Amino acid sequence: MNFDWPQEYALIKQVIADIVEDYPDEYWRDVRAENRFPTELYQDLADGGWLGILFPERFDGQDMDLLALLAVVEALAEEGAWIGAVSLISGPVFGGLSVLEHGTEAQKERYLPSIVDGSERWALGVTEANAGLNTTNIQTKAERDGDEFVIEGGKQFISGVDHSHRMLLLARTTAKADVDSPADGITMFILDLEDDAISYDEIDLDIYYPERTFEIQLDEVRVSEEDVLGTVDGGFQQLFDTLNTERIILGACSWGAGKTVLDAAVEQARERVVWSEPIGGHQAIQHPLADAYADLESARLVLRKAAWQQSNGRDGVGEAANLANLQAGKAAWSAAEASMTTFGGMSVASEMGVAAAWGFIRHARTVPVSEEMIRNYLGQHTLGLPKSY
Repeated sequence: MNFDWPQEYALIKQVIADIVEDYPDEYWRDVRAENRFPTELYQDLADGGWLGILFPERFDGQDMDLLALLAVVEALAEEGAWIGAVSLISGPVFGGLSVLEHGTEAQKERYLPSIVDGSERWALGVTEANAGLNTTNIQTKAERDGDEFVIEGGKQFISGVDHSHRMLLLARTTAKADVDSPADGITMFILDLEDDAISYDEIDLDIYYPERTFEIQLDEVRVSEEDVLGTVDGGFQQLFDTLNTERIILGACSWGAGKTVLDAAVEQARERVVWSEPIGGHQAIQHPLADAYADLESARLVLRKAAWQQSNGRDGVGEAANLANLQAGKAAWSAAEASMTTFGGMSVASEMGVAAAWGFIRHARTVPVSEEMIRNYLGQHTLGLPKSY
């Protein structure tokens, strides 16, 4: 067992840190206040080749692994740019990995270079109001019409539609009543979000989330067979290649938000003097910060292990991804809570950014998968307990 951080990943972190130097706290305050996508940083990452870190060189990528992408996320977080880390899910994960794993050569040639150079971003259309976490119960349907499919239905709580160019959509192509398993009969489609048959409305949120969120209507959207990703009726099984990666990376983003506010809280605890001494000298402040640090360091190891398992094709990636997401979310939450306490009333001031991270971290403990469903997975598939839901 070797806990040395390989030199190439250390170099990645240094390069990312150099990029982020051009984006001070004021930039992130503006991004939060305007509730917008951090386009400038995203494009700088693209220009440096960092959006292509997971993809082969023939598609202008770096041909590296998920651990390398995790190094990028860690570096962004450690430089206070955790919102920029969340932006990496838009293209490289939702679009890029899905196409790389399940696309035809023609689809890879068409889509991957534009994801790598930052000119196209993708959303993921899975969630529906009447399905929730029971994805096999989705009502959006795609009916074959010659060499086309006609898609009708809607999606809810879909992030990033406003700045995305394409959407990876899950739709039922065979009725649930007509398949042997509820997971069968679902297909993944690539949609152009500029299609006039697609409309969407923003869902107002009461907390800060780095991606604006939408409800989507699909009114007889026509797509060709070339827009099917992978196999017809086999999309649900394919989806987990994307979801496992999303759970690892979004878990790392939560970790990053927690790391950012913990660092800020530690600085505040050192400098803030009430009565006669810094508040960090009181155990009521010091111990929660120490616990949060310990939790975050433990979660960092679990995240790196999950990324290593996926990068090396080891068994148990589903368990590792779920475990990493669970532990990162809990660790980040303890850091956010400790930071809120440390800053006191100042914690809700927009210039601090603490409450924004706090809200994001809490939301990320519910999406893309709730911690309850993660525990169900671990109980049933890891511990061998009866299905509990």
